Amino acid sequence: MGMKIIVVGYGRVGSRTARVLAEEGYDVVVVDNDRLKVERARDQGLTVVEGDGTDEDVLIEAGIETADSVGGITGDVDANHKICLLGNKHGCRTAMRISEDVSTDIYETYVADADEVIYP
Repeated sequence: MGMKIIVVGYGRVGSRTARVLAEEGYDVVVVDNDRLKVERARDQGLTVVEGDGTDEDVLIEAGIETADSVGGITGDVDANHKICLLGNKHGCRTAMRISEDVSTDIYETYVADADEVIYP
């Protein structure tokens, strides 16, 4: 069994990220609250949990307690930050997508709380 990675957000960036990780042999679990995206991820053969990735119970269902890494890859930078904080709480490596221009102060907070920052 490879490393377990939770990808929250199955939009353009998240779907590409999940696909590449799965092809590289990682155990990928996708979390999204959009039914169409959930179905698309399942059609790709991925394990999917339907729900809000900022909800700790949803992430626990996705396996955050045993995951190696969690990525907040949604289009909502605040949600991505919250996902990283939950990942930190559960001892995961964290990656967050920052898609819009954020102020330097906020950016520094995000960088401090995430192991990796992704710019789409």
